Amino acid sequence: MLTSVQYDTFDKQGFVYLRGAFLATAAAAMENRVWAELAALQGVQRESPETWPAVFATGLQGLKADPVFNPIGSSVTVGALDDILGAGRWKRPQQWGQLLVSFPPRAGEPDPLTKAIWHTDFSFVNSDDRLAGAVVFGFLSEVSSRSGGTAVLEGSHRVVQRYVATQPREDLMPMKRGRKALLGSHPCLAELTALAGPNWLASHLGRELEVDGLTVRVGELTGAAGDLVIGHPWLLHAPAPNRTSRPRLMSVKRILATEPASAH
Repeated sequence: MLTSVQYDTFDKQGFVYLRGAFLATAAAAMENRVWAELAALQGVQRESPETWPAVFATGLQGLKADPVFNPIGSSVTVGALDDILGAGRWKRPQQWGQLLVSFPPRAGEPDPLTKAIWHTDFSFVNSDDRLAGAVVFGFLSEVSSRSGGTAVLEGSHRVVQRYVATQPREDLMPMKRGRKALLGSHPCLAELTALAGPNWLASHLGRELEVDGLTVRVGELTGAAGDLVIGHPWLLHAPAPNRTSRPRLMSVKRILATEPASAH
């Protein structure tokens, strides 16, 4: 169960950490499974960076249903989702192995992560503050600062909620159109959307901006193996560049509410 402090954090920040939500030994087994799959498919060797993919690892869709990832949906995870979305009001996924695996860019090769691509994983179909679901990020290994952990715009869910409440429903769909309109609706959001360069995140990490009285802050998701983050469906986030010498191994799962729940 979430504590009152965790509830408050989710409400204000748009996401909450669940430290040690699943065992580090289970996370290590997941990590080993990913490396084994990369070796079998692409000849990638864990201790040989010269064999690593350029930025993104692909071809891992076959791992989605692998039971090695089931511990991500631990009792801690389920309890937190029950608290946020309501017990019996969300659809438990059949698999948890949707992966986010990225590597440091190779010298001299294009880097696709030199621009901030802020987005939400949920559309703006609910034109009020009801939660259509949640996003669950899992850490398969340690993800330190500036190592590709997803960039988040803390507090942005409140900006989205207010924006959605003031717009005609037809202007919010399709999702791409609604997102573009949102990001262009305020100079601060437009400025954040324009962030670019190889170190755009590091250069703005911790920066706070005010959007008509609401404060947002540029942050990143970091954690140890076995940690989880549960995010609000309207939390703006973006793929982040990995500027370390280690790969980033995370998982992500979009949880769908069967009955939209009231936001806390």
